Amino acid sequence: MSTLADAGIAPLVDLPYTDQVALRQARVERALGRVGVPVEPMVRSPRESGSRTRVKLRGGSGGLGFHLPGSHDLWAVPLDELARIARPEVVEAVGRIADCGIEGEVEVRSDGERAVYVLDRHAPIPKDVHASVLKKRKSGDPVLVIDGLRVSPMSFLQVNLEVNRLIVQDIDAMLAAANPARILDLYGGNGNLSARAFARGTPVTLVEREGSATEDARRNLPGAEILALDAGRWKPGQTFYDVAILDPPRAGAPGMLERLTVTRPRLILYLSCDPATLARDLGTLRGYRVTRLQPYDMFPGTEHVETLAVIERS
Repeated sequence: MSTLADAGIAPLVDLPYTDQVALRQARVERALGRVGVPVEPMVRSPRESGSRTRVKLRGGSGGLGFHLPGSHDLWAVPLDELARIARPEVVEAVGRIADCGIEGEVEVRSDGERAVYVLDRHAPIPKDVHASVLKKRKSGDPVLVIDGLRVSPMSFLQVNLEVNRLIVQDIDAMLAAANPARILDLYGGNGNLSARAFARGTPVTLVEREGSATEDARRNLPGAEILALDAGRWKPGQTFYDVAILDPPRAGAPGMLERLTVTRPRLILYLSCDPATLARDLGTLRGYRVTRLQPYDMFPGTEHVETLAVIERS
């Protein structure tokens, strides 16, 4: 393998950025064509290349690289190829440990300036780096602070800092306009989407499974109600809210919209990283209508896309 496209890691990376955006826009429109709302033009990534704030690599006898899709074969990625998708500080950090003989998985993540490492086992790495082995600090300070929010080594971190900021700004503007009495933030992570509203004084109930993300959320939203449970186990009536946010994993949130609408919230903001599962979940709505579909180019070089569905009570 010689390029990220050849390896199947970033299959669209060789295309001009405008062509990539057109393909991803078309994918969203195909998946969501039955919703009955025109899909807005995609919000482009401020970084057309070199945008990823985190990369997950595998170490082996050949160095650091990616498992080829559908295979256990390791492709040791050249740094100049990695630079086509990852931020400069991430590429530099990978270069520092590329020849250390690391075995197993390593994730390099960044706050836009400083890079840290998350290893799945102890490894011979330089002493002056910031690293953790799963939940235990190995050296330095592997906790990031991004836009004022704590992100622990094992907490979810969006892959594109600039696009995440654009999404947060858009969602926060909608929350401010809605002036909710209380926000329910499902799959809330470290509070990425609701922290600004909480800082303005809006009560928030955040639901996230127990772990480092809930620990981060307690620090980022001090005094908020944090329910440490899998969002899929949340039940209507557990808390009052009139506006809900959900940001589930790629598998979507089957059955969640039916549960959310039982108590008739005024507004639901559903952020999805898979148009197909979003279309499936939106198909279950009753008594609500989708008023906006806004895609964001979170993943340049790939076929993936982030989409925000704005759902209002009919």
